[in-house]
Amino acid sequence: MTSSALGGIRIVDISSTASAAWCSRLLAGFGASVVLVEPPGGHPLRQSSEPSLAALAEYVLAGKESLTVDIRAPGGRAALLERIGCADVVVSSMTGAELAAAGLSYADIGMPEIVMVHVTHYGVEGELAGSPANDLSVAARSGWAAINGRGDQPPLKPSGSQVSYCTGVAAFTGVVAALLHRDSHPGEGQEIDVAELDTMVQALAPAILRAQYAGEVTPRATETDITTGPVPVADGHFALTISRAHFWRDAMNLLELPDLAADPRWEVSWYRQQHKAEYVHRVQEKMSGWTKEHLFDELAARRVVAGPVLEFHELTKNEHLLARGFWGTETDPMHAGAPFKMSATPWRATPIPAIEIAEPNTPRKPGSHPRPTDPRRRGPLAGTRGIVLTQAWAGALCTELLGMLGADIIQVEVRKRPDSWRGSYDGPIPAMLKDLETAKHPWNTSPLYNSVNAGKRCITLDLATPEGLEIYRRLLPHSDFVAENFSPRVLGNLGLDYASLKKIKPDIILCSLSAYGHDGPWANVPGIGGTIEPTSGMSALLGYEGGPPMNSGQMYPDAVAGLYGCSAIVTALLHRNRTGEGQYIDLSMQEANLSFVGDAALEYLRTGKQRPRMGNSHPEHAPHGIFEAADGRWVAIACESAEQWRALVATIGSESLAADANLDGAPERKRRSAEIEAAITVWTRARPRDAVVAALEGTGVIVAPVLDPLEVAADASLRQRETIVELAHPEAGTWPQAGLPIHFSRTPGKLVSSAALLGEHTFEVLSELLDFPLEEYERLVAAGISGMGPPA
Repeated sequence: MTSSALGGIRIVDISSTASAAWCSRLLAGFGASVVLVEPPGGHPLRQSSEPSLAALAEYVLAGKESLTVDIRAPGGRAALLERIGCADVVVSSMTGAELAAAGLSYADIGMPEIVMVHVTHYGVEGELAGSPANDLSVAARSGWAAINGRGDQPPLKPSGSQVSYCTGVAAFTGVVAALLHRDSHPGEGQEIDVAELDTMVQALAPAILRAQYAGEVTPRATETDITTGPVPVADGHFALTISRAHFWRDAMNLLELPDLAADPRWEVSWYRQQHKAEYVHRVQEKMSGWTKEHLFDELAARRVVAGPVLEFHELTKNEHLLARGFWGTETDPMHAGAPFKMSATPWRATPIPAIEIAEPNTPRKPGSHPRPTDPRRRGPLAGTRGIVLTQAWAGALCTELLGMLGADIIQVEVRKRPDSWRGSYDGPIPAMLKDLETAKHPWNTSPLYNSVNAGKRCITLDLATPEGLEIYRRLLPHSDFVAENFSPRVLGNLGLDYASLKKIKPDIILCSLSAYGHDGPWANVPGIGGTIEPTSGMSALLGYEGGPPMNSGQMYPDAVAGLYGCSAIVTALLHRNRTGEGQYIDLSMQEANLSFVGDAALEYLRTGKQRPRMGNSHPEHAPHGIFEAADGRWVAIACESAEQWRALVATIGSESLAADANLDGAPERKRRSAEIEAAITVWTRARPRDAVVAALEGTGVIVAPVLDPLEVAADASLRQRETIVELAHPEAGTWPQAGLPIHFSRTPGKLVSSAALLGEHTFEVLSELLDFPLEEYERLVAAGISGMGPPA
């Protein structure tokens, strides 16, 4: 028997942006009743007939009822407040000033039991609040543009509406977490502030800490090779992202390069990176003779991580996605499906609403489901615990976010095979830590691991031993959820699959994050972010105009899956709190990321044409690009209205452009975008980056500096919002790191501690939860079942 996780929850969406619309689309997808309040003429996203923008509107506005309200007309505001009075949640994208002017602030609404989420570019508070922005400028300020693209071309924004989708998931997570808190504390609603910038900074977390530990930003490569993204093969492009030693050996033997397979030096990832010039061209030459399908099948049979760049004509007919039922339903066959599968509360797919179909108001029915709290932690998830098996990035980010929301996260690791993001036991200490007396162990000073594991407790147990496995089983009754990102067969082999966990704790929630999900033809095919990006359609859209497909500057699909994994567990916790029922969550990284290009898939299904790679350009607006400044740094500049255009040409002093009234219209600016952007480039190259930004700030033009990860870490506005916070690590020292991108007014979450040392909390946890005596723990250490650092 299935139900809706958010059944009975009423949402009023008064927003006007894609990021806020995606938040309410997810709320609708998991069962909430959403009324989309549209101004006369319809939601702003409906205003374009351009195919890609029309597809975006259809995709993110789906699943909602619609109601037209003109709040400026007599009685309009009163009618809207009446509708809000019957709601549980209000979704807004207005700035604080706009809400105050409309009389729609949280104080104006005056109902403390309501949850109100503000989904804006830069937040409702802070020095950037209210500044004009879009996906391009947020990508610039967040650091994402700085790490994307080629070093001999401008920095590259993520494709399409990635900023909006990430932020929508974060806002959805915040809303469900606030509802969970309200259920346990009747009458306690709150405001939630979710900024696009904050969300994308969190998604960049590994690059931010890695740059600081290294003391420098890794430059963008001027040549794409197998270490940075897809390379040409016989019928397209293919990513071979090698991580572990056996992947390397098996791939090199398949490609008939036995000398590379036999030399153990090449099995070490840092050695390969430092000496890549000695092998990449040989490997790519061998790959070029293979077709995508043949090479993928052969590598998959050997369980080597790899991924073909799939175009949308291939994705919509992909046997694995079809077998998993991803492509819509009988009533909605053209929409991308669920971002994750929930066994008890499945996703529902419904089409875009017509205007004026919203049901009449009915009174709200507040819930009352008490839940114990944990005085040591705060946040809407205080009182919940996860005993998790997550590793690397996607799973680790999922559980780190849950910890920042207040959950007690106990991460189980194994000494004999440390988390891949800790690195190897014989790896180097990062450059900026070498002189620190405390920085003694490379596995505790990895910027990758430390960037996504803050706030957790770490224990070590060897689950391959009967005793280690039995201890883990004894811990499970103390857990509300388990998260893991092993390949699908691992938990079954350990006897820890969902059916087995339910016997130990009937209401347990298990979330499995895997490359391709736990059923279907590709279920046992391994994958990581660098190969999921190609197989999800992401790489097909990312790249410069006329250029080849690319991967992002770091493994973006992991951040997407981590955000979704957190939201899935919070949703399952809300359902369990109301019904007592746990459930199994099957999160396929491919499907999660495909949902972020679902508008492009819909456009292909509607038109039969795949959207081209667009670089930094926009399908409708111009100028819309990233421009070089006199100091070699970069600035994002965009105009989306005639007013912004006039302000831009007045600032740059172009009399010819200012005199051409035809350029007030977006179609003419788009047609002449090359001419316009050439004139802007002349102006920007004559002055430093920050002078360009200063000249345009306050004019209404969309402008942002392209910040690199070191600049993001030092940014004062991000520190003011606690998007960047300083954490003291016992070995690595104190460094700025990305914090929680969801700001709650009543139940603020936070990072409570730095990433744990390997096995740091084993005795603490075992004694606290299982009354383990010290001598018993010491016996486990002597047996190699637990302990800190490498096994003896």
